Amino acid sequence: MSGYKHHYFDLRAMGEVSRLAFAAANIDFEDVRFQWNSEEWAKEKASGRPPLGQMPFIVTPEGKVLGQSGAIVKYICKKADLCPADPFDEAVADMISDGVVDLRIGAVKLYYEKDEAKKEEMTKEFFGTTLPARIEKFEALLKGPFFFGDKLTYADIAFFDFFNNILGKGEPAVPDHLSKSPKLTEHYKRVLAVPGIKAWVKNAQK
Repeated sequence: MSGYKHHYFDLRAMGEVSRLAFAAANIDFEDVRFQWNSEEWAKEKASGRPPLGQMPFIVTPEGKVLGQSGAIVKYICKKADLCPADPFDEAVADMISDGVVDLRIGAVKLYYEKDEAKKEEMTKEFFGTTLPARIEKFEALLKGPFFFGDKLTYADIAFFDFFNNILGKGEPAVPDHLSKSPKLTEHYKRVLAVPGIKAWVKNAQK
């Protein structure tokens, strides 16, 4: 029986959070990467194997296929006991993860906006208002070293991924955007110190 296979483009983007989850969980996986608009990806997509016709997706050792970043991360974390035990806490972890997705969508919109004047306005709004307000909310939800006390969960991984991957370009240094939040700065450092995550960030393809 083969191990896990993770499929995504040769980018961090939407694929990095599930790679980080594998790393945090100490689960070995094959990191299958496709070039953008490659013939190999076109063939893979045409095969019908990606459940929703897109990446990332994983193939389990049993040959089962799962897509969508959030679903993949939660599946991996359940396998490794990196989920809150209480059902309400799990719902809160989902809320945090979904809140991170909101920020990701906002950041990606800036990248793809072609109108320079509009882009400047959107950038000012996102980094001047939207992001600081959301950081304040996340700080209020932090209940200990991690969002759920002493236990690392997928909510912590999702939060770290946004600031390390999307805003920090994969570099280990704490992004300046967290400078006004000592608690979340320490949280970022604490997640980065998780052995699997630390090794992945250090050695990951940039």
